[in-house]
This record gives sequence, structure tokens and C-alpha cells, in this order.
Amino acid sequence: MMCKFHSAHFLVLVKRLVLLALMATFSLPVLSAEARQGKVLFIISGDKHGFWLPEVVGPYRVLHDAGYEIELASSTGKPGYPRGRLEEAQLRWLDSSPLKQQLSEPYDIETRDSRDYLAVYYAGGAGPMFDLTAHAPAKVLTEAIYKAGGIIAADCHGTVALLNLQNDSGHRLISNRRITGKANSEEGWFARTHYPFLIEDEATRLGAIFVAAKKGEVNVVVDGQFVTGQNPVSAIPMAEALLIALQE
Repeated sequence: MMCKFHSAHFLVLVKRLVLLALMATFSLPVLSAEARQGKVLFIISGDKHGFWLPEVVGPYRVLHDAGYEIELASSTGKPGYPRGRLEEAQLRWLDSSPLKQQLSEPYDIETRDSRDYLAVYYAGGAGPMFDLTAHAPAKVLTEAIYKAGGIIAADCHGTVALLNLQNDSGHRLISNRRITGKANSEEGWFARTHYPFLIEDEATRLGAIFVAAKKGEVNVVVDGQFVTGQNPVSAIPMAEALLIALQE
């Protein structure tokens, strides 16, 4: 009996093979000291609704293993509320990594100097939808990093921190830029009844070109200085893309 092979299935397979090829070619380079001058700042939500821990641990390890120095700040300057389950290997790595201490003693965003950073990364979780939608110190810091040529990265709900960024003329940085984040198809009852808005809707309303893949699929979008991932499964591929952008 002949097996039917639908074109849609073929396209999904090709997309995954291309992503795997890129990761195999470019992932985890160990850079010289000269090539990695400067740090990467991770920002998490300190809101009670929490940040998604796998979206911190996975990207942190990618950059740490490549030789980058990473600092971590929270929206409150206090430890956040981790959500999400780590794999056993991730738990073992976290237990012996500098990230463990950083999560318990995060920096206050207001104490950070934009000149120290090559990039800033916003992790997701429900919390950012409550405290990073209009966080003035984070906005000022991120805009300064962007103005200096730095990379702005985010995954899932972390993309909310990018929506209100502006240049010196007051124009939104995401205007006519391709970005992604938590898609409408991935949002449930809680998001639709408690969040101030859905990221896909708001990003589109504000002039961004929002690129959404199917629910649960890996989706990473790079446009200029923006590197964004759609959902938790996109966090590590997003970090791989960030690593590539940092070398350019």
C-alpha cells in the first residue's frame, strides 16, 4: 500500500532539518577573550505570577558555555518566582553553575549600566505580562543598549518588554520589524482573562510584523538587532541565534 505524503508535512520536515543544520553548524562556538568583550544581561520578572525557569537555564547555558559573562537582574531587584520543570541534566547543571546564586540575588535593573552589555535577554513566563509591560528602568536600559548597537533578545512572554521601546525620535523600535513571541494560538483562558492584552495582538497593533508558527513549534525570528523566540521550545534555538548575532 502506498503511503500518502502531504506537502504540509514535507514543509514542516524541511523546516526542522534546516534548523538542525544551522544549529549543528553554528552552535556553541567558544570565542576568544577579545571577541567576547562585554556581558549579556538576563532580565526576569519579579512578579508573583512568575518567570519560566527553563527559558532562563537553557539560554544561559548556551551563552555561558560559549564563554560569555552573564549577569541577571529582576524587575524588582529581588528573587522571582520560578515556574516550569527542568530536566534532570538541567537541574544538575544549575546546581553547580553561577546562575544558581544569581537567581537568589538578582541585580536591580536601575543599578545596571547599559555600556557594560553587548545584549539583553528577556525570559518569559506569566510575570512579564504584569510587570514588564511598562517598566521604566528596563525600558531606558534596553533602549540605551539598542542605541549602542547591542542585541535585544526575548522569548515567549518576554517579548512584551520590547513593545514600547522607542528611539530618540519617539518612534517604536519594533515598527515594521519582524518579531515573535507567545502566539494567540498558544494562549489559554488565564491569559485571555487576566493579561492586559495578548502579545500577538498588541505587537501587530503597534506596527510590528508578528511572525507566528503553529502552536508548540520552534520559531525563531531575527531582524536587525532583534532576536526573538515564540515559546518555551524556542528558547534554546533563540539563544543559538543570539550567539550567532553576537559574533557578527
